[in-house]
Amino acid sequence: MPTVIDWSPTVDPSELVRQTRDALASGKAVVLPGDCGYLALWRLGANVALPNPALLVWGPDEATVLGASVPTVARRLMLRAWLAPLIIEMPATTNASADGFARFRFPEHPLFELVIPALADLGPVLVADTGDATASEAATRLGDVVELAVNAGELASGVPTVVRVTDAGHEVTHAGAFPVDEIERLAARIVLFVCTGNTCRSPLAEGLAKKLLADRFACSVGELPARGIWVLSAGVAAYGGGPASEESCAVADEFGANLNDHTSRPVNPQLLFAADDVIAMTRSHLYALAANYPGVGPAPRLLCGDEDLDDPIGAGREVYRVCAETIMRHLERILPEWVVS
Repeated sequence: MPTVIDWSPTVDPSELVRQTRDALASGKAVVLPGDCGYLALWRLGANVALPNPALLVWGPDEATVLGASVPTVARRLMLRAWLAPLIIEMPATTNASADGFARFRFPEHPLFELVIPALADLGPVLVADTGDATASEAATRLGDVVELAVNAGELASGVPTVVRVTDAGHEVTHAGAFPVDEIERLAARIVLFVCTGNTCRSPLAEGLAKKLLADRFACSVGELPARGIWVLSAGVAAYGGGPASEESCAVADEFGANLNDHTSRPVNPQLLFAADDVIAMTRSHLYALAANYPGVGPAPRLLCGDEDLDDPIGAGREVYRVCAETIMRHLERILPEWVVS
């Protein structure tokens, strides 16, 4: 009979983590709570047979070490979507299934963030959704291969969503607990424009970029994430919650863009970490990002190449119009790299 431990987020988990590691190291399986009922974990090569196992990883770097070729979309989903009931399939050179793809999983349960670091030296660990709502059901069905079961009460059972990603694109091969439309949004390229207060320049850049992209794709602005690109803006000194300036709204309207619903937001590490492109208005914004968020997200660059874009705040509409024209000129220069990649 397996050892059964009750899970509680208020109790020191160190003993539970140790027993999980020891059981896996001995070649046995462990039953843990997950996001679609209970899951089974075992080391690669152990005598455990469950359908469709996935490799347990917590990010794209670990998947690369295990021999997977990680396309850009897969990297985005791993960084933005996990922890979640989402399995990502990718081409693999090692540890692959018969069809040449490896499956990767990071379940949405707080226990996994505690357990995974302790398993790093064990080599590849496999994880499979049992479909069982209780730990005892999963342990009984798996039999003698289970040494440890962690009980978190009765869980809603289900199946994770499976998305297959290659360099040519991605497709959902099995719809499950993770929303399909959310996959499209999280797989999109995120472009983040940065200025000071997020009320003038960066909202204009965001709004005008959306207008250009929507025209290019012949779609609405709201459909852009589903077309593969998500445009945002923020400020290095923004308080958050404020509208775009009156002049910015008026000039944006002249160019066919709409800033009436804009709400300012401050730059934060989560935004930078999720972004594929960070585009600042001036060198001072580059310095602020480097000082406050060193090494977080992609290397930021200037919208205007090697030049600063002056702040029009406090000036008349004509100055804002010149600012918008400058933004448009540089967006048209940059736009092809977003649409192609």
